[in-house]
Parts: sequence; C-alpha cells; structure tokens
Amino acid sequence: MLVTKESEDIIMKLRMLAMSVLAGLSIHHMNSDSIVVAQQNSPAIDNLYHVAMNGSEVTVDGSFEDWSDAQWVYLSVDHPLQGYLDAADAEGKMPTSPSDGSAWFAMKMDGEHVYLGLRVRDDVPMLAGDATGAALYAYDHLSVFLGLYDLGSDAYSSPHLDRLNMTSGAHLIHPSTSEAMYTGSTYRISSASDNSDQTLGPDYHLGIRAAAHDGASISGDQVNQHNFGYVDAAIANTTASIQQWSDGEGYNLEWKVPFASLAGKIASPTGNYSDFEWPSFTPEEGLIFSFDVEVGDADEVADEMNTEYLRLGTSSNLANYSSRFGFRAKIVDMSNNPLNTPRWTYPIDYKTEQNVELDADLSDWNDAFFWGMNQDHPLFTEIQGIPQSPEDFSGYFAMKMDDQNLYVAVRVRDEGTPMIQTLDTPNLAFNYDHVSVYLGLYDISDIASNPHVEGPGEFYMFRERFAGTDTARTDTIISNRTYRIRPEIDNTSSTRGADYQMLLRALPYGPEPVEPEEYSGAYVDTTIYKGTEAAADYTLDEQGYIMEWKVPFESLAGEISKGQKPLPGNYRGIEWPLFSPENGVTISFDADLTDRDERDGARGMNRFLRMGDLPALWRDSKSFKMRGHIVETRAKVGVSIDEDLAQNIRPYDVYLSQNYPNPFNPSTQIEFYLPNAGELSLEVYNLLGQKVATVTNGFYSSGMHSVTFDASALSSGVYVYTLKSGQQMHSRKFTLIK
Repeated sequence: MLVTKESEDIIMKLRMLAMSVLAGLSIHHMNSDSIVVAQQNSPAIDNLYHVAMNGSEVTVDGSFEDWSDAQWVYLSVDHPLQGYLDAADAEGKMPTSPSDGSAWFAMKMDGEHVYLGLRVRDDVPMLAGDATGAALYAYDHLSVFLGLYDLGSDAYSSPHLDRLNMTSGAHLIHPSTSEAMYTGSTYRISSASDNSDQTLGPDYHLGIRAAAHDGASISGDQVNQHNFGYVDAAIANTTASIQQWSDGEGYNLEWKVPFASLAGKIASPTGNYSDFEWPSFTPEEGLIFSFDVEVGDADEVADEMNTEYLRLGTSSNLANYSSRFGFRAKIVDMSNNPLNTPRWTYPIDYKTEQNVELDADLSDWNDAFFWGMNQDHPLFTEIQGIPQSPEDFSGYFAMKMDDQNLYVAVRVRDEGTPMIQTLDTPNLAFNYDHVSVYLGLYDISDIASNPHVEGPGEFYMFRERFAGTDTARTDTIISNRTYRIRPEIDNTSSTRGADYQMLLRALPYGPEPVEPEEYSGAYVDTTIYKGTEAAADYTLDEQGYIMEWKVPFESLAGEISKGQKPLPGNYRGIEWPLFSPENGVTISFDADLTDRDERDGARGMNRFLRMGDLPALWRDSKSFKMRGHIVETRAKVGVSIDEDLAQNIRPYDVYLSQNYPNPFNPSTQIEFYLPNAGELSLEVYNLLGQKVATVTNGFYSSGMHSVTFDASALSSGVYVYTLKSGQQMHSRKFTLIK
C-alpha cells in the first residue's frame, strides 16, 4: 500500500479542484510533490462526433436521402477496440457477427428538434409482441443519452461524475422542500436542484422500440409502448418512421424529437420529480454536449437480460449513470459552415510524438477516430462490386500524425480469402487485398474540396532541362493525372501543394521495414518510396486482418520519381515539398479498402469500400472527398499535477495504472486508486476473453494501492488485466515475455 500523509493531503486537494472532464486518466506514480498521470484516451479525437444543424431538411419517412450531410457512425463487434474494451465482460452481451446485429447511427438538429437516424442489420429484426415502456429493453430498440448543455472544447465526457451505488443513488435537492432526494442515477436537473458542483444542465435518456411506425406522431397509448424518457416520464409529441427492409434482414429508423418535449415538467404528476423544471435547449454553432447511444438487439421475446447491445461509447449501465456517457457531439451550423459538412469531416489526432507500436495490435489507437465502411451505409455508393454481407467485406480505418510520420490503421473483416499471399510488384498490388490512402498535403480550410480541378490530359508541369548547364524549367510534361506539385513547377493557379497516393498490400508483416518493391507504391508515375514500416496479421478467427502502417513525411518529399529506368522518368528532377502538420489545418484526403477473393492476379475483379463516394481516385485528386481536420492533442504521460493537470484530474474515478515494468518476466507491479473503500477484483484475461488469473480479490480502503502479479504460470503473450470496483471496470494491456 502506497498511501502516505503527503499523498492523503494531495488527494484532499484534488477533491477541491474544479474539474473538467478528461476520461481515461490513470494514476501512474505518487510522491509527496506531485501526482504523475498517464493519459489513456485523448480528449479531442476519439469520441468527437459532428452534428449537422440547419442542413438538408429531414422528412420522417424511413428513407435517408435527406441525411447526406450527416456523419454516419458504424457500430459493430468488429470495432478495432471492442475486443480490448469488452474482453472481460462481452460473452452473451454483444451480437456474434455484423449480420447478427450491426448498425449505422446519425444525429442532426435544427432550431427546434433533434433528429435521430438508425439503419440496422439484424437477422431477426423488429420482434412482434406487446410491450410496455418499461419492457422496451426486451425488444429491438434505440436508446439515446443526451446531456443538453455546453461541455466546452476541452471536455471529454459528462461532467456528472458521482458514481454512487444503486442503493444510495445520486443526491439531488428537492426544489420545493429543499430536502435531499436520492435518484438511483446521476441524471442532473439544474444547479438549484442538484448538489453536485459539476452540474451544467439536464441529462436525458430517450428510448424508442423498433416497431412499425409510419411517420405519424407518437402519442396516447403509444407513448408507454414504444418510447420513453427520464426522469420518470414518457416523452410526448415525437415523430417516428420505422420500416423493415424488404429482405427482412434489418430495418430503418427515423425519429424526430422536439426540444420543447424535453423541457418543463416532463415527469408524471405523481412522480418523485413532478416539481422539477427542465430547461429548454437551444442548439448553437460550436456547442459541445455529452451523449451516447445503445442499439438493443433481441432475437426472441423474453426479458431484457437476453438483449445484446452495441454502443458508441465503451461504458455500460448508461441508463443509470450519465457520468458514463462516452461520446461528445459538436454542433456544426451548416448555414454558417457550408465547407465543413460533417458527412466528410474526419478528425486527425496530432501529437508532436505519437506512442504507436507497430504490432498489429490496435489497443494503442484509442485516441483515434475509427471510420467504418460497409455496404449497409445508408448512402452507400457502389464503386466496383457489392459485398454479399458485412462478413464478406467490411472494415474500419483510422489515421494519426506526429511531427515526423503519418500513421494508418485498418481492421478488415473478410471471410473469403483475406491477405492472399501471392507476391507481386507494387504496380500489381492493386490486384490483391490492400489499403490505399490519398493525400493532399496542404491546407484547404478555406475551400470546399481538393483545389486541383483539371481533368486528365488537361494538366502540364515544368521540369529541368538535363542537357548542358541550362537548369531552367522550360520543358513541359503532359500529365494524365491531376496530382499537383507546387507553383514553380505546376502551371495551374490552383496549386497549393503535393497530392499523393499510397498503397499497402495486405500481407502478414513482421517488425522489419516494408520492402517497397514488393508491397507498397506511390504516385507520381507509380513511384516506389522508402522508409515505411508496417505490421499486419490475421484476426484471431482468421476471418479478417489488422494492419498498422507508418510513413515518414520525409519519404513523401524530395525527388521521388522513378530512377530505375534506363532513361529518366517523366518527373525526374521535380521535388515534392516536405509536409509539417499543424493544429487546425484541414487537408484533402480519401481512403479505400480493397477486397480480392481470387488469386489469379487478373485486374478488374476487386471490390472497393471507400470513405468518399467518387471513383478514379488513383487518377484524379479532384475526387478526394474527405476533409482531414488536424487536431493537436497533448500527451499527458509524465506530466505532473503541479505543472499542468490540476484542472483535469478526476478524484471520484477509480484509476488503474499501466503496470511496471512492461513487458515483464515473470512479475510486475500494478497500482490503482480507489476514491472510496469497497470490494474489488483484479483479474487477467487472454485476448479471447478467457480469465487466466486472479491478481487480487477483496476489500480495499480508499487511496493508492500497489500489488505484485507473478505470471510464472502463464506463457508468453499479450494479456488484459481488468479492475472491477462497484459499477466501474477499467482494463489495460500488458505483455509477458519469457
């Protein structure tokens, strides 16, 4: 046990600090001078969702053509971090595959309403049968959790941090009698009716059952049967359209909820909260609020214990604890920001130095935003071929940057023939499973898309003469692509910088640098580039693969044209500038995943899943559709409270530190912090979710504790250690090397 008089004083001081809400902070070391913390999650990227406000008008009809400006998020068991986050507690609580249950979710707003869109693939959708509002959890349903107040740009999640047990509940002040009330949840009302210093406004829980609705208002008896809201009351005057797919394999859901229905005395007249007045919410440009989503999948009419769940965030029991809302929503007023359509905006996590280990293990990507791709996207555009199902081909893509490198990660489900292991030249890598990344490394913050609008055959550039001593750029080269270089050697006024195409073939990579002549390629002129590193391996069930890719920016600069030809290549002598990422810069980019189920190497048989929806990316940079917004986040590892983190500490949370040393053999130290005394368990699981050891299990007092884990009985490998205390569960990963 590491509790000292000095550390107790520090903890008491922390309890008095005004807290913002950075989740995932774990106490790493404590002494008499400071507390050093390690940041598990980034406050800026991994849970930030963009809400389109005042965009295209929504008609509630179960069709999503009017949702083209919305950011759709893919929920499935294949999310790259799902296995790490739920390894200890996932059995029977999640769908078995994307066809068993997966979903696309989106949210929009106007001045008076919030709109919720959901497209669900479910092999047993929309169960028949009567259900009261209380029994909604026993059926297919959507739950949306909203904290309708402004968190501010630096916040991570809900500020309502009290995580008391279900017996005592959360402490509120009755507005009429001033007496204490215990709610059983952390939903907040207003500062006058809430004893928590962290109150910013009310938290709401909206729920609707996946049962046929035709776009009419839900009222009367339907309120109790099909939708509900907290505290202690149904939400009236909502409008929904829920339509089953024609093949019976899923459903579409649109739901319109007036803000006016979430204000005033919405509790029942005889309920505990009938005297509480909830304020009306007015959405504004740039406002950031706390929210989360659950999609419930029931395959038989029974009870809610048999319902499987998919969530945006990673915490359970959202219905009782608003402190667990894991996502933030930033409102983008389309009337003010027509360039930044949420549909195409992707946040790129940028730090001066990233902590990414290339090992085909994505647990260190929990500060990146993973963008899902499959044919169930409500606005899916076929590029070439349609997968048979998400199991046949689907995936997630993420991108990060630091001062020196670009990082790419993908997780792909491919139950055909993932990672076909036939070697070929980079020009033929297109014939096999691969990821392609298209980059315009320059700032387009002030324009709607890639500025390079000329088509193939319309573009000329200049190069140096190679005869004699004349080095003037007087020779012109006709280009059949719209890739741009820079103004001195490019004849178009729209030039801002260089466009790149990079590809990496899906093959099992080890820790060695990638051999470019075999696996990867880049343009201009099918030029190879060097210095990249990659790691790739099959998923545990061998029905897909995971890849990590590191590309130095310096490999994308300088004279990169072919040098192996007997005669100089067309672009020899042309130098591409070095890119340096900066906070706030928006770059033009796109990416696609490619699936190949045959091994013969013939072209034209690939299928594509793309972030954008335009073809010919490999020839026309004007088709790059995505806007990569670079957001600088601070790495908190090794930064002391005294220096920088006083405003970010959360002393009401349980903290689980990274073990030390790591990797280890055979023993290691694990530290954790408990804000309150209680029972806890610290257990170790393999990556299949099987428990392999119990480190400790029993009653602990509040404060810092340290335990030693001896792994002599285990074999080498990567494991997850999980701390459970009350309603909280925290997990980290460590590596045993013998």
